[in-house]
Amino acid sequence: MKTTFRSSAILATFSVAMAASAQYKCADYHRMNGNISNDKRFSINGQSKSAMVQVGKETELNIVVYRGQDYRISVSHDDKVLGEQVAIRLVEKVRVPTDEVIEGTTKEPVLDEEGKNTGTTLEVKTSEKKRTYKEEEKVLWDNTEHEMANEIEFTCTATKRIAVEVVAAGSNDPKAKKGAPNDIGCVGILIEHMPTPTVGFEAQ
Repeated sequence: MKTTFRSSAILATFSVAMAASAQYKCADYHRMNGNISNDKRFSINGQSKSAMVQVGKETELNIVVYRGQDYRISVSHDDKVLGEQVAIRLVEKVRVPTDEVIEGTTKEPVLDEEGKNTGTTLEVKTSEKKRTYKEEEKVLWDNTEHEMANEIEFTCTATKRIAVEVVAAGSNDPKAKKGAPNDIGCVGILIEHMPTPTVGFEAQ
C-alpha cells in the first residue's frame, strides 16, 4: 500500500508538471508561431494572447477595437493535435434595449359615496414598463465562409467590443492519438494594429 501511494503521488505530480509545462509553452505561442505581417506599419497589439484549448470546445478571446485603426488578426495552432484547420469567427457583442412589462397586483381602499374609507380593500391589477438590456451577438466574419482563412485585415470605423472565437475539429492522424493529453493543443491569437492610412486627395 505504501509503495502504491508513493507511485500514485509521483504520477500525479508528474501530470501536474506536464500540464504546467504545456501551459508555459503556450504562453507565447502567438509570438513564436504567429504569422506576423510583412507590413512594418503594423504593431503587435497588447491584447494578443495564447492558450491551451481542447478539441471541439469553443475558445473565446474578448478584445476592444478602436475607431481610426486598421487591424490584422491571425490565428496559429498546433495542427498535430487540433487539426489542419480551425473554425474562426469575429463576433460583435451588442447590448440591445428591451422594454419588459412587469405585471402585479395591489390593494386599494374602497371608498363610499362621500369619499370616506369603508375599511375594505379591492385587489387591482397593475403593470409597469421596465427597460432592460440583453447581450446579442452579431457575426462580423466567419472563416468557414472564406475558405478557412486563418487571418483577416479590416478598418475599424467605430470603437466596439468583439470576440475572437476559435473551435478546433481535431487531427485525423492516428499517430496524434498516442500520448496524453491527446486532445489539447496551443492556439495563438495575434492581433496587430496601425492608424488607418489616409488615402485620396486632401481638401485644401
